[in-house]
Amino acid sequence: MDTQPKILTFDLESAGVNALKSDLGFVICIAYKWLHESKAHVLTIDQASLKRFDDNKLLTEFSLLYNEADLVVGHYASVFDRRFIQGRLLINNLPPIPPTKMRDTCFIARSVANFSSNRLKHLAKILNLKKQKMENGWPQNWFLVMQGDMKALKVLARYCVGDVLATEELYQRLLPFDQAHPRVHADRAKCGSCGGEVQYRGVAFVLGRRYRRFQCKGCGRWGRETSAVKEQI
Repeated sequence: MDTQPKILTFDLESAGVNALKSDLGFVICIAYKWLHESKAHVLTIDQASLKRFDDNKLLTEFSLLYNEADLVVGHYASVFDRRFIQGRLLINNLPPIPPTKMRDTCFIARSVANFSSNRLKHLAKILNLKKQKMENGWPQNWFLVMQGDMKALKVLARYCVGDVLATEELYQRLLPFDQAHPRVHADRAKCGSCGGEVQYRGVAFVLGRRYRRFQCKGCGRWGRETSAVKEQI
C-alpha cells in the first residue's frame, strides 16, 4: 500500500546584529505548511524570549515538526534557512535536525532554466503564481522587532507565511522538471514524485540498453523503468 509522504515547506525570519549569521542573529519566526494540508502555520518567538534574544523554545518546537518530515522544501533553504537553524541549535545546545532530503526551489529553477533571476519574488512574478511574495517593510519592521514590538513581529510572521505559500506553489510548478526529485511514492506503477497514474511513451537509451519511458498523467514528469527491456535473441 502506497502511503502519503509527509512533505514540509518552511521558511524563517531572523533578527540581530547580522541576521544572516547564526552567531550574530536569532530566529524570530518560522512558517511551515504540510503539502497534504490546506493551511499554513507560523511559530513566533514569545515576548519574554524576544527580550532575551532567546530562540531556544521556538527551535525546540520547530525541530519536532521537522523530525516528522519525509521531505522538506524551501527556497534557498539549503544555503541559508537550514544552516542558520543548525547553527542556532548548536549555540542553544539542542540536538540536530535529521539530514532529511531537501528540494531547494531556488537551485531547481537554476538547474532547469536560465532565468535572469532565481529570487522567489521574480519567479513568482514570471511564472504567474497565485501566491505572490509580499512586501516586508525592510528594515523598519526588523528594527521594531528588536525593540520588542510584537505588532511588527505579526507583520513579519504574515510575510513569512506568504513566502511559504509561494514556495510550495513554486515547488509544485517545478516538480515535473525536477529529474533529481527522489521517489516518495513506493508504488512503482505510479509517478514517484506525485503518485499519479503514468502512461508509457517510447524508450530511453542508457549505456546501450533500452528502458521503457513513461510520463505522469498528473504532474507531467517524465521517467523510465529501472529494468532494461529484454532483447529478443
